[in-house]
Amino acid sequence: MRASRFLPLLILLSLAPLPAHEPHKPALPAGSAAVAVAAIPLPEGWVESRPPAGAGAFAPMLVADGDGFLATWIEPVTPAGHRVRIARWDGRFWTFPATIREGAGLFANWADVPGVVRAPDGALYAWWLEKSGPDTYAYDVRLARSTDQGRTFEPLGTLHEDRSPVEHGFVSAVRERAGVRFYFLDGRATAGGGPMQLRTVLVEGDRIGPSELVDESVCDCCATAAVELANGSAVAYRDRTAGEIRDVQVVLRPEGAAPLTQAPAKDGWKIAGCPVNGPALAANGSQLAVAWFSAPGDRPRMAVARSADGGANWSAPESVVSSKPMGQLALAPLDAGFALSWLEGIPGGSELRLARLEGSGKPGPSQAIARTGAGRSAGIPRLAAAGKPGKRLALLWVDAGSPNAPILRFATLPAN
Repeated sequence: MRASRFLPLLILLSLAPLPAHEPHKPALPAGSAAVAVAAIPLPEGWVESRPPAGAGAFAPMLVADGDGFLATWIEPVTPAGHRVRIARWDGRFWTFPATIREGAGLFANWADVPGVVRAPDGALYAWWLEKSGPDTYAYDVRLARSTDQGRTFEPLGTLHEDRSPVEHGFVSAVRERAGVRFYFLDGRATAGGGPMQLRTVLVEGDRIGPSELVDESVCDCCATAAVELANGSAVAYRDRTAGEIRDVQVVLRPEGAAPLTQAPAKDGWKIAGCPVNGPALAANGSQLAVAWFSAPGDRPRMAVARSADGGANWSAPESVVSSKPMGQLALAPLDAGFALSWLEGIPGGSELRLARLEGSGKPGPSQAIARTGAGRSAGIPRLAAAGKPGKRLALLWVDAGSPNAPILRFATLPAN
């Protein structure tokens, strides 16, 4: 793996460099104490429902599922190892959690996380990361399918045809035709000194199709974000040029037509390493919104852009007001617009904040939802909206300030 892969993270409480950021380490070792951060009450209207996750759980993912939500996460198990678990919230209660995969071979970390998606035929596809070699970053994306609402999963194999002992991960998935389209980072070229690639695969039933190249050079460890379109799908990711410019791009993949690459903004962020801070993408009818973190000139900032025509054209970026932006943004459709969440630095930790995007695309006033730790202990909070259009918002995040070990927290806000 190239030496430029990681860098001091620039997004916490000052612009001074921090020790080397290591995205592939767990948020906190199992059983370790978290840094105490003063808790705050949830804003009016929000209702909390504790997920059925064990102490020390991390790496959450949340997706809308009809009028409810599906959540996945990783939790430690003894004597050694981890397990990937799944549960559904039906609007009132959580189901009993089911284990998707358990073992010492799991690649468990806070930034590159497992997930689940429901196919058009009602089946669930779950993915996780499995070690493929002795190198720290040698791991594959494994896939399994459930036809009994997530009670059991049948392994389908490896998502990608490449078997090189290098990194494959940072998956996002959306429905497409009769199956599910997966986007992921693929390191097959890195073994020879080449760049990380962005690739895509279509899975239908128990058949995993061949991968297709989307972009031949992307940031090594920034998450991807994908959405379903009326005629195809779109994916947002952090690009990487030969000159180390790492700006966000969106690729539209309409069915039966050539892909279209769009750059919602040109920040010109030159950085010789991965900030571990991917973009957010959401769709609401023909509207798209993309949000991202950048720090050109070592000046951290967050921005959002909107498209009224399915991504063909983008508005001028609007800044997200934040005194100490940490990024880790998430978007979800809400009414005629969108909701936006992010992490903001506070003394000793971070604050999870939420704002609505107005009709113009400009973020409205934000409110603090909760407080948690700093750096990788805070993980990446997840935002989703169930029902149409955004009947109920939900947030899933790591509470790194809880006693003894981190816990997962989940809260919902019914629409007016």
